Amino acid sequence: MKKRQWQGDTKCSFCSELESAQHLFFGCSVAKIVWRTLGAVIGTSYVPKTIWQVYSWLYAFLPGFYEIYTVGLAAVCWSIWLARNRATFEKNFINTPFEIAFTTSAFLDYWAGMQKPEMADNVKKGAQLLKRSAAQMLRLCEPSRAEATEREENEGIWDEW
Repeated sequence: MKKRQWQGDTKCSFCSELESAQHLFFGCSVAKIVWRTLGAVIGTSYVPKTIWQVYSWLYAFLPGFYEIYTVGLAAVCWSIWLARNRATFEKNFINTPFEIAFTTSAFLDYWAGMQKPEMADNVKKGAQLLKRSAAQMLRLCEPSRAEATEREENEGIWDEW
């Protein structure tokens, strides 16, 4: 954004650190959660720190699916980028990083139609696995019902003031 003379805030819309492409897609805590969620699908807790590590990661954990690596990378990065733009320009912030994982799953499912038939099924299966993984992680990370109810009650008190 600096290269384009962006006059707005140069901080990440998710974590308030200085934004760069490297930070947004790999260094930001939100991006790390998205990559960790994807990693859970392929069986690793390792989180890639660069685009080249993504390819190495996929090569190691998804051998034989080389034709779809770029589709997966594009879906993750595009989902992060869109969420970042909504937060930056529309002030529409995500409630949880898992929203980005769900968006990634939707893109993969949709983009499966552009793949060769033998790969399309694998992309669709991957999209469903990512969706299930994100849903499970979301359930693990959400506050208990008692905490959520207490928070809602406390917020109501402030609204009355």
